[in-house]
Amino acid sequence: MLTVLGASDDEDRVYGQLVSMVSATAAELAGATGLDTGAVDTALEGLEVRGLAGRTADVPVRFVAASPGVVEAMIAERLSELRSAQQTLDRLAAQHRSNALTREASGVFEIVRGAGALRQTAMNLFAAARFQVLNLVKPPIIAVRSEEGVQPGPSVRGRTVFETEALETQGALQAVRAGLRDGDQVRVHTRLPVKMLVIDRSVAMLPMARDDTTPVGVLIRRGAVLDALLELFDFVWATAVPLHVDSENSPPPREPFLDPDDRRLLSLLLSGLTDEAIAAHRGTSTRTVQRKVQALMNRAQVRTRMQLAWEASRRGWV
Repeated sequence: MLTVLGASDDEDRVYGQLVSMVSATAAELAGATGLDTGAVDTALEGLEVRGLAGRTADVPVRFVAASPGVVEAMIAERLSELRSAQQTLDRLAAQHRSNALTREASGVFEIVRGAGALRQTAMNLFAAARFQVLNLVKPPIIAVRSEEGVQPGPSVRGRTVFETEALETQGALQAVRAGLRDGDQVRVHTRLPVKMLVIDRSVAMLPMARDDTTPVGVLIRRGAVLDALLELFDFVWATAVPLHVDSENSPPPREPFLDPDDRRLLSLLLSGLTDEAIAAHRGTSTRTVQRKVQALMNRAQVRTRMQLAWEASRRGWV
């Protein structure tokens, strides 16, 4: 029992024997424990130092054991010390893990601070693209806007998903139409989970939480995190609605039964834009938009806009 508290085997043996006796001399303890007198004397000295034994005024001197409650108090104190040591060890282990992650992440993550730095980084990424650009675009736009016409090289193909709100600003659709190139594809989602730019499936740039008024982004290179982000993009792409602006590079519909104007209207409608926003983009009135939508519903022989979306997909109008 006492050895876990730092006592020797002899001290533990003598204390256990002493507790079972009212009092005892060193010679009596030697006879009871089988230890020689020198070993018993040494053990008794150690027990006295620890406060676990005391001596009487008898001659010859007799020894008595301290209450086991003293041992209990010593155990409680040791447990407290062990808990404190465990807490310290936990902090050190957390720091070690953090340092290990930092070493592993070196070269995988890079922080970019400030609107100017984010813009320059985005421009550099576009310029470095060799075969593919993936883009999730949602407000607020900080780095590069569509109307700026920033494009990668001619051999690079792009897939872009706009959040509906990003297309509601004046001139947004015209900018998309002007920037659409052969092989590029554009879709719209009502709500994107994150803004993201991915170049050649090897590096991604994402925004992070703002620090005061300073925008912060992170570059993520090849690794498990980038793989997860690519999976996220593919999922969002599969659930987004194709946006047809009918530029010279737009892919043709599977069933070319709609004129270009109706096809653009249907595409904007399915993208989640309000009638008011569509009217503003088309330079017409809301009533005109509603009348044209009703005409499309009549043509598809449906009664609701939800049914129109289903029929438009089934017939290959979008």
